Amino acid sequence: MGLKLLTRLLTRLKAESRLLFQYLTVIAVLLFMIVISASFASRIVHGNITLYGEAVITSSAETLTAYLNAHQIAFDNVAFVVEDLYSQGADTGTISGELEKLSTHLTQEHDEIYKGFLYIYAIIDGEFVQSFDRISADYKKELPARPWYVGALEKNGETYFSDPYNSLQTEEYIMSLSKILYDKNNNPFGVMAFDIHFDTISDYVNQIRLMNTGYGALLDSELRIIVHAEESILGIRLDDLRNEKGDFSHLAASLREGHELAAYRTLSFAKVDSIYYSRQLFNGWHIYVGVPVDEFYQGAKAMSFVLTVTGVISMLLLCGILTFMHVAKKRSDEASRIKSSFLANMSHEIRTPMNTIIGMSELLLNSCLPDRDMRFVNDINRSANSLLSIINDILDMSKIEAGKFELSPIHYDFRALVDNVTSMFKFVAKEKGLEFRFESDGEMPEAQYGDDIKLRQVLTNICGNAVKFTESGYIGFKVTVPSEKNVIAFEIKDSGIGIRKEDVPKLFHAFEQSQTKKNRYVAGTGLGLVISKKFIEMMGGGISVASEYGKGSVFTIVIPMTAGDPSKIGREEDFHKARSISAPEANVLVVDDNEFNLRVALGLLGLFGIEAKTAESGKEAIEMILKDDYDIVFMDHMMPEMDGIETTAEIRKLGDKYKKLTILALTANAIQGAKEMFMANGFDGFIPKPIEMPVLTNILMEWLPPEKVTQKSENVKTEHDETQCVILDFWGALGKVEEIDAEIGLRRMSGLKDMYRGSLRLFHEKLKDSCDKMAAYIDSGDLKNFSIVVHAMKSALESVGAASLSNAALKLETASKSNDAEYCAKQFPSFIKRLIYLHGQLSFIFPPEEAVNKKDQKSEKEKGCAAYLRESTEKAAEAVDSYDSDAATEILNGLASYDFGEETGALLENALTALKQYRYDDAKEVLLRINGG
Repeated sequence: MGLKLLTRLLTRLKAESRLLFQYLTVIAVLLFMIVISASFASRIVHGNITLYGEAVITSSAETLTAYLNAHQIAFDNVAFVVEDLYSQGADTGTISGELEKLSTHLTQEHDEIYKGFLYIYAIIDGEFVQSFDRISADYKKELPARPWYVGALEKNGETYFSDPYNSLQTEEYIMSLSKILYDKNNNPFGVMAFDIHFDTISDYVNQIRLMNTGYGALLDSELRIIVHAEESILGIRLDDLRNEKGDFSHLAASLREGHELAAYRTLSFAKVDSIYYSRQLFNGWHIYVGVPVDEFYQGAKAMSFVLTVTGVISMLLLCGILTFMHVAKKRSDEASRIKSSFLANMSHEIRTPMNTIIGMSELLLNSCLPDRDMRFVNDINRSANSLLSIINDILDMSKIEAGKFELSPIHYDFRALVDNVTSMFKFVAKEKGLEFRFESDGEMPEAQYGDDIKLRQVLTNICGNAVKFTESGYIGFKVTVPSEKNVIAFEIKDSGIGIRKEDVPKLFHAFEQSQTKKNRYVAGTGLGLVISKKFIEMMGGGISVASEYGKGSVFTIVIPMTAGDPSKIGREEDFHKARSISAPEANVLVVDDNEFNLRVALGLLGLFGIEAKTAESGKEAIEMILKDDYDIVFMDHMMPEMDGIETTAEIRKLGDKYKKLTILALTANAIQGAKEMFMANGFDGFIPKPIEMPVLTNILMEWLPPEKVTQKSENVKTEHDETQCVILDFWGALGKVEEIDAEIGLRRMSGLKDMYRGSLRLFHEKLKDSCDKMAAYIDSGDLKNFSIVVHAMKSALESVGAASLSNAALKLETASKSNDAEYCAKQFPSFIKRLIYLHGQLSFIFPPEEAVNKKDQKSEKEKGCAAYLRESTEKAAEAVDSYDSDAATEILNGLASYDFGEETGALLENALTALKQYRYDDAKEVLLRINGG
């Protein structure tokens, strides 16, 4: 049973190879972490234990030192008293009595430190003097040979601390403090001693523990063991101590040289692997503490065990979390796809009108307008570009969610920025009937270094709010540059509705607005002030608000003043600068399956003197690349059979020079992440469609060999001049075409009217064929090829200025890529109907060649009757209303045999053409025009 479960689990994991890889990665990483953590933790614990051992031995040594020092102080005080008495002429009896008093005082001292005191005695002028009569006369003759007496003489006036020895009379284990006594003339007159019972020291040392175990020991100045838990080795020198591994002579030599033991590891005399710490006392003794290794490192082993168990548990938990996340990810894939689709559509929806504003304003900037109007247009252009940049940031959901907003500082014209904001809101305020007051205080800097786009967004947002929430009165905009402070302050004041005190904290919360009756009809997301506050804080500044409900508000923004370099301020490029370079020797290949897109790309490249070559498929592109060396290959993304990514991958597989060939992605899918996707798939760069001249110029200057690019020294005369415009009849007729905005189309062609007219003609010629293809793919349910054709249609529509239709094409493209057949089936009929209607309208501008030729031929038909014409066209209209194309066609063919004049004949031909293409609305409109309806 268990084997079957394991087999089933392995089979399931094999199917989920990515999850299995994640499991293995987690296991490997956590095992590595466990080993590393255990190693480091063990080192840390070892270090802490080592420090703990050193602290224990240091504390023990200090305690013993303090004990001995306390007795030394008492001893020195007694010696001073004896020396003073002797100098005053006291006899030995008097001194003996005084010693007895001092001994009694020390014996009765309640301080624990003196509990080991025994008695005081001395040899003065050869006579033995003692505090208590404890030494018999039989032993007095041996006193000069005792350790305390000999040691005092050797110290020559300093206090001598003896090693422990047995008392002469009582055989108690004691130690002595002794020193030579001097009279007032500094002549020695005797030796005094101070005995301490050694049991006090021995008891303290025996109580020393390390890690709640181990033992303490004490060596005297000759390295004899004088305190140890094992009494059998007491009195043995360390040099003479042995075990089966050898003696301790090397350790004894080290201690004699003054070295201290710190986590020193060796076998004890009892053959136990142990750790030792030692300290040398001031009197030459050595105190040490020992503990078995197993007990010493028990904490480190416990830590390693805990880390191992914790790591295993964490590993199991992480694998469980990975499993849960894997299942959740599968469930969220569809939601992620919908989100991506929404972002793509939203990006296109917002960019389309913004591009229109920017394009039209750039056209006006290059026309002969009065200075005042030119300033207005300049404000529109700059504000639109600023808004477009802001929109791109806001739509970049990945950055918003990840909190990756970044400043892009440049050297910018500060005065121009202020003037632009002022000009913009003077006009906006005037339109609403408000007064706009501008005021400056201090010397405004000419240039600043910072992110002018985000600063402009902040000022625009707050000034816009001031206008939005003010129905009457004024808007005040003040710029203050204090001379004593390195800051710039902006104050935006209004006489609007104001803000309630309780609503002020909501101002800087996302998606919140103060809710009052006075602003209930004012639209807004509540994000503006949140973003503004974030930007200002990123600049190192601050924003504050003061408001009185019903009377207005004052927003104050303060940012650091960072001086910029006026010489580095970017200047606006002239419209014709896009064609200021020439590269006639460049070898360029454009790959696109749409003939219209190829025609546009060739026209734009032709402005640079480049005669580019074209390929209509990935396979053809590879064949051409193998035959010739190209400087740049512009590769369309969406192509049938082999798309741009697949084609690029095949080219890179060719190796050698083909790995270095410059291939640039050419696509209309300019959404967030598209560039990164192309770069990751072998492309060198990215250029969005519709192609804009400044972008194309930068691309050519960056990627073409420098020797093939030359600067044009003369002013280039363009087709933008009125002398090279096509006849006004064309533009007049085009103005009546509902779906096309000629201004946008001209912008796409950089203002080249002949080129635009040719592109529009080509679009008209290819439109019917594209419609037939899309209809066929929809009927057959082939959404993959439908998405490719509708993608090309989207770009073509946007290039000729049919923005609304282009947007509809984008929605169909997105739906088809998502296999949303229901949406495509529902929306395609209305879309194709609009395209057919557009084709019919363009047919009036670009009539078939046979119709044009007929205009030059003299009609030999019989003159038609006006009444017959009216009656027949009315019947034909009724047939059209009933969708009876056969009856309507028969009636119109009958009318075609008569001559009703050149204009009416052309209209009848157009009506017949519309019927053949099942464009009933167009046919009905033409019939109504014939009857003057």
